Amino acid sequence: MSKNKLVRNTYRQFDEFYKFMLTIDTRVLLPILNYLYDTDFKADDVLVILENNEQINLNAPEARFDKGFTDLMIAVTEHYDSKKHRHVFHIELQSRHDKTMPYRMLQYGLQYGYKNAEIADDKMTLSMPRQKVIYPLKLTKRGAIDKLVIKQVNKYDMVFKYESVYVDDIADDDIRKKHLGLFALFKLFNRSLETSNPIKNKMLLESAFETIDDNYVNYIELAELEVEKMKQAMQVIIKGDMDLGIFKDIHKEAQRVIDERRRAAAEGRAEGRAEGRAEGRAEGRAEGRAEGRAEEKAQVVKNMLADGTLSDESIMRFADIDQDELKRIKAML
Repeated sequence: MSKNKLVRNTYRQFDEFYKFMLTIDTRVLLPILNYLYDTDFKADDVLVILENNEQINLNAPEARFDKGFTDLMIAVTEHYDSKKHRHVFHIELQSRHDKTMPYRMLQYGLQYGYKNAEIADDKMTLSMPRQKVIYPLKLTKRGAIDKLVIKQVNKYDMVFKYESVYVDDIADDDIRKKHLGLFALFKLFNRSLETSNPIKNKMLLESAFETIDDNYVNYIELAELEVEKMKQAMQVIIKGDMDLGIFKDIHKEAQRVIDERRRAAAEGRAEGRAEGRAEGRAEGRAEGRAEGRAEEKAQVVKNMLADGTLSDESIMRFADIDQDELKRIKAML
């Protein structure tokens, strides 16, 4: 399947990818919530609960719960007092604009609020979640509809609003400083859609793996299985050569990779490799891979320069290099 056809026909699968990445470990959500909603949650102080799988269908008998109604409903509670200090956030992920989004967002918010409605005298009070719509894909046209006006005869109009956020507009410095690793992955994924060059995509994939390590392994120390699941998902989405329904099997695939990794390590020990020598070989291989990637990247840049159709800015963006590195490579020609 070509990249263009993939972009045109699999918006729903892209949405599955974004939601999958956001729900691998609730701790990766905290930096994103802090950025989107100007909060200051810390992993040691709060519990994060995903609540998106229980929404009330008011038209159903006895107001039964519907499953999978929204993309992501998140409850954050303080450890010391979970009842009084409760925050609820609703994130909807969209791969393209939808003119019905304001109505949908109001509906989602009201249905969630109905779960904990307070009725006193002649009044019902609903507590709405804090809502935002996130657009992970790079969209050429902006102008999402994010306001709903409800007109009443001989009464004031009611206005419902929420904020739309475009991931591609978030500065790289903010992503690094605020540990928004998932947004970095989404931006790398967007770049992979702009090219069918396997070498460029291989470089993007390696950058994605580094992003996972830097933002999540080092920052919040994700478990080995969670890290591997994120990496498996990035391989599927950037390569674009597999059915994206594979996300359903990623847990099994990640566990298989880890099991093989541990089995290989055990076999190595059984063969009597000394730990120091093994570490030395690992470091040597890592250095060799790093040098190989640098040489491969330099060759790709040389090819793009020789082609003559790309600007310096485009080359730096595709190859993920700065101006000094570009000058260094030019001097080698």
